[in-house]
Amino acid sequence: MIRYLAFIHVLFLGLMTQAQQYNPGIKQKLDEISRSVELVRSFQDLGIKTAGSEASRNTVNWLVNEYKSYGYDSMRVDSFQRGGRWYKNVVVIKPGISKQVVLVCGHFDTRNGPGANDNGSGVAAILETARIMQDLNTTRTVMFVNFDGEEEGFIGSQHFVDNQMVAIQNDLYLVFNIDQIGGTYGVTGNDKIFCERDENTSPFSNNALSERITDSIANLARLYTSLTPVISKAFSSDYIPFEEKGIVISGLYQHANDKYSHRPTDTLGNMDTVSLKQAVRLTAAATIHFAQSLKYVNLKEVNSGVLRVYPNPTSDYLNVDLPNGNLLNVKVYNLLGEVMFSAKSSSSIAVTEWSNGMYIVELNLGNQGVYRQKILVQH
Repeated sequence: MIRYLAFIHVLFLGLMTQAQQYNPGIKQKLDEISRSVELVRSFQDLGIKTAGSEASRNTVNWLVNEYKSYGYDSMRVDSFQRGGRWYKNVVVIKPGISKQVVLVCGHFDTRNGPGANDNGSGVAAILETARIMQDLNTTRTVMFVNFDGEEEGFIGSQHFVDNQMVAIQNDLYLVFNIDQIGGTYGVTGNDKIFCERDENTSPFSNNALSERITDSIANLARLYTSLTPVISKAFSSDYIPFEEKGIVISGLYQHANDKYSHRPTDTLGNMDTVSLKQAVRLTAAATIHFAQSLKYVNLKEVNSGVLRVYPNPTSDYLNVDLPNGNLLNVKVYNLLGEVMFSAKSSSSIAVTEWSNGMYIVELNLGNQGVYRQKILVQH
């Protein structure tokens, strides 16, 4: 793929925060993250969380109570049986303006130990992201999902794909998987993080967007954390059942060599808490970015006395009224910085084939200036 995003992002500096210009408001929101270590400790203390165990049931109850304490009331515990044992996925929904979905996930089951890092770290990141985003309005709907049975072969995520995904498959924009991001105390590599993309060619259709999204996540790491991003191949975690169905995926995984996974020594004391806190910030920054938080898209609105761009939201056509008829150029960008439409002049723009979400209309009016307006496509 031709990596043109760096150029587009430079072009967009000063245009829109969602093109990954540093935004002090987002940094301030990320500074509300404060419970990463506390949550990992609580997770660890719940014990070895094999499917159907008392520790697993207690962990599900703990997760539900955490989400409730943040103010979420749209949630469900999806219980199902496999091989004579019960598994439980915890699914929390934060509605957006559109039906398009960003699914943020990570497993909570553990093997042979309390799993502070694998995957209490991912659980803590998802919980903290859900907590600080609770009061944000977003364009896309966000689903926070804690999967059971990952350590046994993606049982929880495969069940979700086989049984629940049909309702959202056409609107599922991204699956963002967080698995083992806590770092390892005393080893090299805690100053880096793997940003994982789809490199599997079966199917191939989801690779290009996965690559662009993962590049964006890497840039967010540079903007809002002290971690150095390293692009890596996605493998062996809960995004795999989604990837095999053609869904766009990305994920985070620690760069430091792990010495304690699947052992009784996978404890908070063997994690690098500095790395953990930075990886939790990256989880939240990426979720805010791809959910398209309305609070952080700050643009100079079009002067209604000069022209009108309507309807907004729109589902089929976007109309541009030009009282003075002096439009030199109109462009529409998506929030990855890609040009969706460009013409010397246009009074009607078809959007029927565009995905639900926010877009930026840029109108060059010559000596009257350049005007930009955010519009929402919602089918």
